[in-house]
Amino acid sequence: MFRHIVYRPLVLSLLTGAHITAAYADDKDSEALEETVIVASRVPTPLSRIGVSVSVTDRETIEILGYSDVADFLDLQPGVSVTRDGGPGKSASVRIRGEEGFRTRVVLDGIDIADPSSPQISPRIEHLLAEGLQRIEILRGPQGLAYGADAGGVIAMTTRQPEQGMTASLTAEGGQNGYSKLGGFVAGGTEVFRGSLSITDLSTDGFNARPSDNQLRDDDGYSNTTVHGTASLSLTDALTLTGSVHNINGDNDYDGCFDTATFAQIGACTDSFDQSAMRISANFRNTVIDSSLSYEKSDIERAFYSADILSFETEGEQEEVSWIGSTTPALGHRLTLGVDAAEQSLIDGGNKRSRDNLGIWGEYDLDVLAGALTVGARWDDNDDFGQFTSWRISLQQQLAGTDHPLIMKGAVGTGFRAPSLYEIAYNAGPFSYAPAATTALTEEKSQGWEIGLSWGQPNQRLEVTWFDQEIENEIYFDMASFSGYLQGTGTTTSQGLEIAGETTFLNHWRLLANITWNETESSAKQQRPYRPEWAAASSVLWQNSSLVAALTARFTWDSVDTAGAPMPDTERLDASLMINVTQSLRVTGRIENLTDNRDPQVRDYNQIPRAAYIGLRYSI
Repeated sequence: MFRHIVYRPLVLSLLTGAHITAAYADDKDSEALEETVIVASRVPTPLSRIGVSVSVTDRETIEILGYSDVADFLDLQPGVSVTRDGGPGKSASVRIRGEEGFRTRVVLDGIDIADPSSPQISPRIEHLLAEGLQRIEILRGPQGLAYGADAGGVIAMTTRQPEQGMTASLTAEGGQNGYSKLGGFVAGGTEVFRGSLSITDLSTDGFNARPSDNQLRDDDGYSNTTVHGTASLSLTDALTLTGSVHNINGDNDYDGCFDTATFAQIGACTDSFDQSAMRISANFRNTVIDSSLSYEKSDIERAFYSADILSFETEGEQEEVSWIGSTTPALGHRLTLGVDAAEQSLIDGGNKRSRDNLGIWGEYDLDVLAGALTVGARWDDNDDFGQFTSWRISLQQQLAGTDHPLIMKGAVGTGFRAPSLYEIAYNAGPFSYAPAATTALTEEKSQGWEIGLSWGQPNQRLEVTWFDQEIENEIYFDMASFSGYLQGTGTTTSQGLEIAGETTFLNHWRLLANITWNETESSAKQQRPYRPEWAAASSVLWQNSSLVAALTARFTWDSVDTAGAPMPDTERLDASLMINVTQSLRVTGRIENLTDNRDPQVRDYNQIPRAAYIGLRYSI
């Protein structure tokens, strides 16, 4: 724990050496203080009233850093770590406060885009491109009350929304490893109707994903075409209809599949991923209530090929009807109620499995002393596993100050996760045997709490948060005999400390930085794999009227693999540049892995080598 005593205090000093004068004007700071987020309660809530931990990445930061996919932005956030099985398009896992990726709910413009056909209904983070995103909000901890009691964390993304008039942009970027990205965005409308359309096409030749691929030694490429559209129609001053569609088509080369005839491990592997998702809603708002009735559907098809021969395919579908209503019965009080009825289905080898889940939840927010208290509860009725009740309580209090307030916050919550359709199907299938085949899986139960302090304003702030959470009866894959999915009888734990800060100084400089200490333990009292005990990230940005430059660093220390063997510590340094040639034309450049560090995040998987990119963005 005490190795690298030079690096860790250095990163920490970037966070705490913060007696620096803000470069933004007072009016911008005041405006930022009124910033609202959706992710905490699914209704707009001032960030200053929220007692749970939320981090936000805005469009400006997304464009300046320039990463092509969402995973790289998530990896920069406090309490969040991302591991990849190679380069772009390869399987990626996002862990919030040390919990598995399948406990993270990912929502895009209100659509739950998780994959019901994946082993544990995991979000396919590796296929999410950042082009066209307006905002990324992250709720940390097992408190996803409004999204389902199985949410150990929530990532809510919104795309660029249409405004009155017309706007459009074209982007083109190329670089090493045969990388190219083309994108287009158009939006516009009137007071009555507005719409937008975004199209992005990305392809790369990639690099050899695994060192163990020492026979074929081919590059493992990836291609992705993403289309996203939104529309809104204002029928009256109070009633608006909205709709969103989202489509992803991804093709990926990888190493480590099995020959369909000999079952020998080979490196000529490909998989395809196709997702079609949509959401429509009717939104009613007047002086009494703000409500939304919505229907959403997501369909995902996946196919896997070994040496160009189809070896396996799945299809997952998720449908949901939901209603959310919010009202203010008195000054300083807000009541939010919600109902969601969801059906998930999995088609695996010709067998179809499905189940329904009904959830009813409510949350009451009220002024208490110098802050706000929020109390909420959720009741779920699952077809296969019965009824469950979960809850969340959070408190926010301003202790001192006005221009740079000192705020205390805290939250405690519970949840559960029913075994996924895939886990049940695998244990009942032909490839399972004892002990998994005879294991009757039941639900996991989770609980967690956090307490923290924050100081300052959004552009000049410091936050410190302590968290502690645990999972009872964790479901896991049998890595000893590969019999299927087993269930632990003990408790897995995760506790830690997050420190995050942001500041501006010397008129042109901006610093964003965070460091997380995370101690995880399995029910067998061993460190959980691929959860670094220490992780840190920082971005230093310099900006004037025509140029923005950024240097971004991320570090991890003290991680282990699935066998408990120590993993190398990792570091990555990225640089990006954006030049405003004219009011409409921008030139961009970036270098990933500036120092060409190849230390792996995951055993037997290569990291991206140093690569440079240059691009153009034209906007009207």
